[in-house]
Amino acid sequence: MSTLSLKNINKIYDNNVQAVFDFNLDINDKEFIVFVGPSGCGKSTTLRMVAGLEDITAGELYIDGKLMNAVEPKDRDIAMVFQNYALYPHMTVYDNMAFALKLRKIPMPLYEENEEVNKIKLENKELRKQAHELNRKFKKNQNDLSILEPRAEIYKKIYANLDKIESLQKPIIGRNEYQIAKHKKSIAGLENENKKLESLKLGKYRDNPEMIQVIEDGIAQREDQIEKIKKNLEYYETNDTQLTKLRNLTSFEIEIEINKTAESIDLVRYLFRKPSALSGGQRQRVALGRAIVRKPKVFLMDEPLSNLDAKLRVQTRTEITRIHDKVGATTIYVTHDQTEAMTMADRIVIMRDGYIQQIGTPNEVYNNPSNKFVAGFIGSPAMNFINCNYSKGKLIVLHQQHHEDNLFASSEKMKNDEIVIDLPKEYQKTLKDYEGKDVIFGVRPENIHLQNDKTNENPSKPIASNCAFAELLGYELIIYAYLNGQKVILKSDAKNEVKNHEDISICLDNSKLYFFDKETEKRIK
Repeated sequence: MSTLSLKNINKIYDNNVQAVFDFNLDINDKEFIVFVGPSGCGKSTTLRMVAGLEDITAGELYIDGKLMNAVEPKDRDIAMVFQNYALYPHMTVYDNMAFALKLRKIPMPLYEENEEVNKIKLENKELRKQAHELNRKFKKNQNDLSILEPRAEIYKKIYANLDKIESLQKPIIGRNEYQIAKHKKSIAGLENENKKLESLKLGKYRDNPEMIQVIEDGIAQREDQIEKIKKNLEYYETNDTQLTKLRNLTSFEIEIEINKTAESIDLVRYLFRKPSALSGGQRQRVALGRAIVRKPKVFLMDEPLSNLDAKLRVQTRTEITRIHDKVGATTIYVTHDQTEAMTMADRIVIMRDGYIQQIGTPNEVYNNPSNKFVAGFIGSPAMNFINCNYSKGKLIVLHQQHHEDNLFASSEKMKNDEIVIDLPKEYQKTLKDYEGKDVIFGVRPENIHLQNDKTNENPSKPIASNCAFAELLGYELIIYAYLNGQKVILKSDAKNEVKNHEDISICLDNSKLYFFDKETEKRIK
């Protein structure tokens, strides 16, 4: 698979709206990266720039160290999976997966004639006939799964023969006209982009200094890119390399690729069914298989599970993770669902208003959020944020009046008693510069316990509160309460019985408290 590098990526639309600001990210080979954030944060726009469906205003995109800014989408060797399966209803699973391969021309290496290779090819031709006979029987009776075992054995022999052929073939060396033409096309594309940017600088944005600076940076970057591509072009024009030919795959080559992919994602038994005979999860797997069979350098997935119901979403999420582990594909996955991000990602990129807020593993962004937005976005239910004043090692919870439309306002027993939270010494050191100042205190629902909860190993002093509303979810109890009019949510064991409007006593887990600057909303560490 491949590495990706996005350097200072900016996107400005023609209506003068900037959707992405200075996006920087290096993605490792076989890594599963998830872009997550609310609607309009720029995650899909960034994905579309990687795919080539949106122009990059400024910045550089590299795939395997090669600059891709001016490369057309079809030449970037990227496969996309959308939330809509977009399967052809009149075609079987096999034909859906084969469709793109039949149309696509790819550079194939050329080899010298070899008698030993030709003998093995003849053997594969006979094996293929046997496989087709079994396929014919299975099409007639798709409930007879006993056919699949001998079919699999035949394809194993075919694969072994293909490995022998690969070891015996000798490449043809010479002047590679395909690579020369490809590099010239990239140079022409970059030069054309610069002409467009020059016209924008002199026209629409001539009175906007900030936009002119962004455009000039983009032009300079493209000029540097042109020089690098010219050096590569010079290499191909002066050196002999392995020759390739741009052609369509043969029907046998397509058959092998589809069968290998179907085996890897457990689709063999469905190859001859049409989409209407499949469940939603199976259809999404076919859409994934259609992308995998192309063997792209990068997989891009734009909210592929949003059309599925909750139960199927969990199942398919597991399937995608399993497929990624097996195929080892470099993947960028876009979602607004933080649960998908936490369960699937190697690393998460959290975005807001076009800016990256934090990049890290699920564990890092959950336990060490960089700011209030990340802390509130990651985790379900969201982290509680309580406005407090810090004074002499204590947090004084500020009083906050309910809004009339608050769902729980009618059930709150308003109290004017001062609520004070004593902080351990390590947090007093953290807040030494905030003496007498207001801060935002954060604590996750699972780190607020009822006083009698023995699982809390670092309990604070008890705090009096009142249960406004309790939700029993079977395996846990979600309690909505108030501290001086500020809503807090806590998770408790389902064995605890708490009734609406009942007075309760709660304790914080003193080892898992967070603090945020009220002005900048950055975490205080």
